[in-house]
Amino acid sequence: MKRKHPLRRTMVAVAGTASAVALLLTLKQPGTSVAGAASQAGGAPPPASAPAGSGAVPAGGATVLGDEADTQFGPVQVELTLSGGRITGARAVKVPGTDANSRKIAESSVPKLNQAAVAAQSAEIDTVSGATYTSQGYIRSLQSALDKAGVADAGDGTGQGSAPGAGSGADTPGGDEPGGGTGSGGEGPGYGSGGGSVAGDGSGQGSGPGAAESVLGDAAGTQYGDVQVRLTVSGGRITGAEAVKTPDSDANSRKIAAGAVPKLNQAAVAAQSAEIDTVSGATYTSQGYIRSLQSALDKAGL
Repeated sequence: MKRKHPLRRTMVAVAGTASAVALLLTLKQPGTSVAGAASQAGGAPPPASAPAGSGAVPAGGATVLGDEADTQFGPVQVELTLSGGRITGARAVKVPGTDANSRKIAESSVPKLNQAAVAAQSAEIDTVSGATYTSQGYIRSLQSALDKAGVADAGDGTGQGSAPGAGSGADTPGGDEPGGGTGSGGEGPGYGSGGGSVAGDGSGQGSGPGAAESVLGDAAGTQYGDVQVRLTVSGGRITGAEAVKTPDSDANSRKIAAGAVPKLNQAAVAAQSAEIDTVSGATYTSQGYIRSLQSALDKAGL
């Protein structure tokens, strides 16, 4: 009969306990996450999602940087994030910063423009009130980014109907001005009678202090045709405005101009400057009008 050895049994028990403790320590190393454990075991870790509002490119998305668009207070440059042919994000990587006021205006207007670009899925967005130059630069850079991305833009063809209107109200009667129109898609009943156009070639009329004169701005090219503005100025103030050229590449462009131009004429006289908002649904026409208007103001010394 063999004798049992208590010491041998004790050593075997101690060795077994030590092995179990070592195994537990190996399985639970500090800093090892569930994803890490899955990876060590040969499994794929769960995909990480970008935090909301981080600006990260969604899966399958791409970023497109538009050209810089110069403004009176500094350049604006827009970057788009696109996925599946749609704008999923927009941001301005450059904004006017020539002075504190320009930076303050950009801080409040750019977020609105970013949201509008995503909502509209095009460059057909309105300018932000009080930030016309920044808005115009943003829209031009936005359009550049869309062109680079090959995203179709509806352009002026998405125009909305406008209320009937006349010319600036201070124009000389007797001419032809595109009348107002109503209806969807910018369609109106065509040309009606408006405030009329001022005769002449842009040279001053009359003589003596306070005599009215007409000043013709440079033609501003747009995607759908030229816009050219003529101002009537008296006593250092704008007393009348009219567009002697408007986009006419097709019937729809002419209808949109018929609804938008009277509003722009009235806005120019009311603002006494080129700081006016674009007309909804007629962004290209409005931008061309504003550029030609500014040219006329420069020539008049206003």
